[in-house]
Amino acid sequence: MYSSKKQKESEPIFKGYFKDNSDEDNDDKIKRKQTLIMNVQDTKYDVVKFVGKKIFKWILQYEIEGNTWDVFWTDTAIQSETLGKMQPHQKINHFPGMFSLARKNHLGRNLMKMRKQFPFDYKFFPQTWLLPAEYGDFRNQFIKGKARTFIVKPEASCQGRGIFLTRNINDIDPNDHYVAQRYLHRPFLIDGLKFDLRVYVLLAGTDPMRIYVYQDGLVRFATEPYVAPCNNNLDDICMHLTNYAINKENPNFIFNNDASKMNVGHKRSIKSVFDKLEEDGYNIQKLWQDMYQLFIKTFCTVQPILNHHYKSCQPDNYANNMCFEILGFDIFLNHKLQPFLLEVNHTPSFSTDTPLDSLIKKNLIRDTLILMNVNLKAKEQIIFSRKEQLKQRVLTGKKLKLTQEEKQTLIFKFQKIRDEYENHNLGDFIKIYPLQDSGEYTRFIQFASQLQDNWTGANIKKNQKKEINDILTNNISNNKNIGKSINYSYSPQMLPKIKNRSIRINQSGYQNEEPENQYFQNQAIIQNQIKRQQQLNMKEAQQQQSQSKSYLQQKLFDLDSLSNQNQPCCSSNKKLNLFKHQQI
Repeated sequence: MYSSKKQKESEPIFKGYFKDNSDEDNDDKIKRKQTLIMNVQDTKYDVVKFVGKKIFKWILQYEIEGNTWDVFWTDTAIQSETLGKMQPHQKINHFPGMFSLARKNHLGRNLMKMRKQFPFDYKFFPQTWLLPAEYGDFRNQFIKGKARTFIVKPEASCQGRGIFLTRNINDIDPNDHYVAQRYLHRPFLIDGLKFDLRVYVLLAGTDPMRIYVYQDGLVRFATEPYVAPCNNNLDDICMHLTNYAINKENPNFIFNNDASKMNVGHKRSIKSVFDKLEEDGYNIQKLWQDMYQLFIKTFCTVQPILNHHYKSCQPDNYANNMCFEILGFDIFLNHKLQPFLLEVNHTPSFSTDTPLDSLIKKNLIRDTLILMNVNLKAKEQIIFSRKEQLKQRVLTGKKLKLTQEEKQTLIFKFQKIRDEYENHNLGDFIKIYPLQDSGEYTRFIQFASQLQDNWTGANIKKNQKKEINDILTNNISNNKNIGKSINYSYSPQMLPKIKNRSIRINQSGYQNEEPENQYFQNQAIIQNQIKRQQQLNMKEAQQQQSQSKSYLQQKLFDLDSLSNQNQPCCSSNKKLNLFKHQQI
């Protein structure tokens, strides 16, 4: 297994660049059959290709339409259709629907809704406004005599583009789309500089969520000594912003050129910084625990959305293992070493312009693919199981339908298998969810599910169904005689009338067999009778139309005969009027 210390030491060193030679080491056809295929046509990062080719000895595929791959690595979000077309043994490095977490406006909206319901549990991010929708409320924050600082970000940008600080509402166009947040004051400083953490969090499943946190990452420093924001320094982005893409352009930026010295420069490793803080007496263990809770609560906010997308595409994937995603959580630390969430990146940069980046990101990608059990043996087991299911279907002539209990049994079975494997192949990951004491987070997921139902309208259908069942149950108990039901339309608009009429009938004790009372019988009988009645009505209408047409034609023929005898110039309209007069 690649996770052993000896094999890690024998791995080739990634120097920040990779040139693929497809003919190298892969000319033998037998070798090709005994290895996996990694599709890298949609990624620009050499470190991903290096891990696949040099560490795992996989074949790299560059075909745009290729579908024979085992792992697909892409730098962009994936659509639900992509997941829906995948085979059970294939894996892809994104979840559909992750925009609900990665886009700044969606993240702000979801977290603010959770904060309204759980104000003490969701205090780990700055107060947020979505512009222009919440422009009025945001404008009220600018009070005369109080200098408040806000940081304003484009809702779908990255790498610090378009971010600015303001204390004046006139700096913001009320029609532009921005995400505005309260500026977080009193940051924790190292060497007098503000910094943030890039923590890598792996989501490996949606139901249940499987969350792992990598124990190393990046600490990104500002390049100008920190001074509290004032009107004179709001434009100094290298003082207030810690984005690497911004600060590396500053002449003061110091690059790390030695992987053995990770505590030097304006970009350092989390391990080196935390080790130094622990030596200074800070409780790093508590900091990690606070961040773990922050990660789990953030995922709880979008779990129903991600799970809906996943199960809609792969309803029979009970192993919950076809998607995985490395997310970059940007964390701010205040002067008390309390973590705050700044944003979540669903495509964190895997650029490797320093030895520090090369080492951390190579190990991160390697440990991720090992943890996801991407290997030839696992693939063959999945394919064999799939063939057995197909054989069973051929023998029985029908698809095997599992009960809900059987499905749940399979889910627990695969979950146990994954737990046993992953616990022995964590690498530098720590599992934070699910654990034995994870029950406290259930209420967050349940409320997020209610929000999702409200957003999609699913709660309306649930309430309508419940109301109809309640009405039918009450009236069946009050009516012993079951007669024929009337052909009422089964629509939501009838619910208030049905409910009111039911109440009047129950209060008056009216028990005869009027059609309205007979409607409240058995729901299944009603639906079947409605269908049969509609079919009969359609047949009768067609027969009546046919008979009426034949009758009308015969009458017109008779009138023609009469007209030929008495009034040769009689028009068609007169014939019809004469026919109607006779009918009267």
